[in-house]
Amino acid sequence: MKYNPILLLSLITSLIFSSCGSYKVLTGSVNYDAQKKNEIIKSSELKSYLSEKAKLKFVLRTPPGFSSLPEEKQKEMNLIFAQVEKELIKRGHIVKDRVLLDNLIESHSYNLSETKEILDTDIILEILDVRFDIPNHIKNFKIKEKQLNTTFDNWMSINYVDCQLSMMECRITLAEIGDVGGIFRFYVSDCDKDKDFYIKFYEDYNGNPDTEKEAFVGWNYGNVSFKTLTNSYALNYESKKIALKRLINALLKELDAH
Repeated sequence: MKYNPILLLSLITSLIFSSCGSYKVLTGSVNYDAQKKNEIIKSSELKSYLSEKAKLKFVLRTPPGFSSLPEEKQKEMNLIFAQVEKELIKRGHIVKDRVLLDNLIESHSYNLSETKEILDTDIILEILDVRFDIPNHIKNFKIKEKQLNTTFDNWMSINYVDCQLSMMECRITLAEIGDVGGIFRFYVSDCDKDKDFYIKFYEDYNGNPDTEKEAFVGWNYGNVSFKTLTNSYALNYESKKIALKRLINALLKELDAH
């Protein structure tokens, strides 16, 4: 039986090169626009009021049932209130004493109009809820060095990046007339701009990713060994402050956009 030497050489070469792939560690990137989840309701009274005011006077109101919360939760919420007040002051607004407001409301001796006169305030801002760890699984990503857009669904062994959302829900009451002027829910994520990670995958001899082989992801180049990743502002108070600053800026942007 005769063999075609050229065909045989081609077959051998193909077998050699097909086994010459290797694992590479490159840069992946996810992107998410959290503000698309924002819920914004503004009354015509609030819009009219804002158009007449260059600088606003705020007072924060603690949510109903605050005093019955566990001590640790009250402490956390007070830190949040203090950070909100700080951000308002830094933006040039006047912030009134929230403890005085709570005392006036609890005394049941004053209506809202009288409370407004005593506190000399424009807007009562009630923080209804703040969360820093809402799951948000992102499947689409890019391998930057290859300019390759792909999705975790195409890979056999890696699943997603959990770009957890931070959320603030609040209500605004116009102190002068006692009407609810707006209800807002804002979202932010640390993946709102490109968030890089590392992906380790098998690359064949043609330079193409082999999505059938095992792959790994990681935040650090030296430890790319995970199937999923989580990015969150809930790690500590310092990271929570970053999220709060962004959430308050989103609120003030809405109040400026009257």
